[in-house]
Amino acid sequence: MSMKYVCLVVLVLQTVSNVLLVRRARHLNISIPVVVICQELLKLVTCIVIVLYNEGLEQLKRHVIKDWKSTLKVGVPALLYVIQNQLLFISLANLDPATFQISYQLKILTTAVFSIVLLNKSISKTQWFSLAVLTLGVILVQWRESVPAETGDSTESSVTGLACILVACLTSGFAGVFFEMMLKNTGGQSVWIRNTQLALCSCAVGFTNLMVTEQSFIATNGLFNDFQPIVYAIILSQAYGGLLIGLVVKYADNILKVFATSISIILSSLIGIFYFNELTFNVNFGLGLVLVLTSTVLYSLYPAKKKAE
Repeated sequence: MSMKYVCLVVLVLQTVSNVLLVRRARHLNISIPVVVICQELLKLVTCIVIVLYNEGLEQLKRHVIKDWKSTLKVGVPALLYVIQNQLLFISLANLDPATFQISYQLKILTTAVFSIVLLNKSISKTQWFSLAVLTLGVILVQWRESVPAETGDSTESSVTGLACILVACLTSGFAGVFFEMMLKNTGGQSVWIRNTQLALCSCAVGFTNLMVTEQSFIATNGLFNDFQPIVYAIILSQAYGGLLIGLVVKYADNILKVFATSISIILSSLIGIFYFNELTFNVNFGLGLVLVLTSTVLYSLYPAKKKAE
């Protein structure tokens, strides 16, 4: 099996398992900010090791410590990513895996809008059509969710879950485009240097958030309250998920990434139906699923043609 197909399989497994793990752990009395800062610390250590191996200590000191102004600029997407990660935990505590996966594809729409505004990108008519289809698909899926369901958990709220997903899509779109803009305007820094800066700023933001919002929880329950093996699995999955995307971009292509997303949504739907028993398949959900899958493929396969210079 070639490397690109290995990346495809691993990406599907990581995407599905991450959603299912967080959903499974929703009843644990853990501090979400603690989980988020743990995954950011793991990212930071990993990025530092890679930079030291590939570029050496001098490059790390030069671009991350001495060029501190450049590092601070990454604080904008770092703040947004920390917010996004916490919102995704909350949304998965309130939505079944399939509805979460489908609704979260709205980040394609927000990324497209911010790309047009910040990067002056153009998108094709087919992509505009696919964005409309995507929005309609998510509406159909949520329309199903608007009907009260007997989930056995009165603390869950589809409205809360959807609200968190919408804000997460906005932060994801803006942070992703802003970080892309920084990479394109880089002053000699490699992607791994930028990832190190991003992880460092995320740790600083996460620690500040932890001190401001979780003092009472930590004083009562401790820092790592209810940290079971599933929580450590979540931290590993979240931390290395972004690095895995980088490998997919390097060894595979955009088409395989789209297939990975589509397969992940389908698997999440099947697991939600047969394992979690949280999802009742009906016409609205089925049609919404097809529309979202179709829009994802259309958007990726039919980009705007580059203008001849």
